[in-house]
Amino acid sequence: MKAAFLKAPYQFELRDVSLREIREDEVLVKVKACGFCGHDNILASYAAKDWEPFGHEFSGIVEQAGKNVRNVAVGDCIVMETSTFNPLAECSLNGRVDYDQDGPSFMNEKQASMGFAEYVIVPAILCVRYDGLTFEEASVIEPLGVAVDLILTADIHLNDDVLVLGLGPIGLMALQMAKASGARKIYAADFSQNVRRCELAKQFGADEIIHTDKVKLEDYPYARGGVDRVLVSAPPKTIGSAVNVCNVGGMVAFLGISYGPEAIVSFDSNVAHLRKLTIKGSNAIPALYFPQCIDMLKAGLVRTKPLISHVFPLKDTVSALAEYRADVTNAIKAVMVNK
Repeated sequence: MKAAFLKAPYQFELRDVSLREIREDEVLVKVKACGFCGHDNILASYAAKDWEPFGHEFSGIVEQAGKNVRNVAVGDCIVMETSTFNPLAECSLNGRVDYDQDGPSFMNEKQASMGFAEYVIVPAILCVRYDGLTFEEASVIEPLGVAVDLILTADIHLNDDVLVLGLGPIGLMALQMAKASGARKIYAADFSQNVRRCELAKQFGADEIIHTDKVKLEDYPYARGGVDRVLVSAPPKTIGSAVNVCNVGGMVAFLGISYGPEAIVSFDSNVAHLRKLTIKGSNAIPALYFPQCIDMLKAGLVRTKPLISHVFPLKDTVSALAEYRADVTNAIKAVMVNK
């Protein structure tokens, strides 16, 4: 079967690979759609020193099931949690399953293929059944779960003014949920060249767009002088500016990822101290909230179809991802589909 691989800097190739037999607690999934994630982009840009399979935002159909599998069956449509919690971990037994980061994981085991492939082997415990959605829509459930974690971390209250910093798929989904959570006013910030992302932010409920390549966040004329919550899905280096625009009692919730020197953040401690700010990390490990995400998509509370800007078959992965990266004006989410 065919599977795609990546290697830094921005190298992609399609290979013929063979899969082993599934174990008794695993399933073989026929991949129907897989999104290209921001983390995949980091791997491709500089983190993948050797060739690696990639893709974890996928939907598909169970083709085979191990003898001990009970939660899904052959023929089921499924999406995959990248990891889950160990119910016997101390934090889980104390009621905080979201603190356990050592449970079963798809990302830790070396794979012959991942989501950018025709088939993939998955621990059955990570599979969640769904219906009533297209495969393309369902492929966005994993990043939607990440956006839900960001929203819950931010703890938005009725009448809060909210800044969404970074209008990638996660930022745009978080924006929709911030609106539904009762935000009074939403500011959305990104580069002016990301035209389609800024247009969608307006469609999804943003009251004002801030082009961060044209105006500093600190210089923008916020209606209340600042904001109550900042949702950061941009690089961590933006956290310093996010702190500066918070009102008293505000919170910065962030999930942007960088490595090396780019991961180091600085901010004025006096601002955080005197304004009584909270700076809180969102990390969707373990992956949670999938049933809730499925319900929200089916109810139309969050719209994901407009986020899918580029769709292509597996055989065109190399050229299609190059086109996606080059299309700065329109690029939001690239999804590979297998017919």
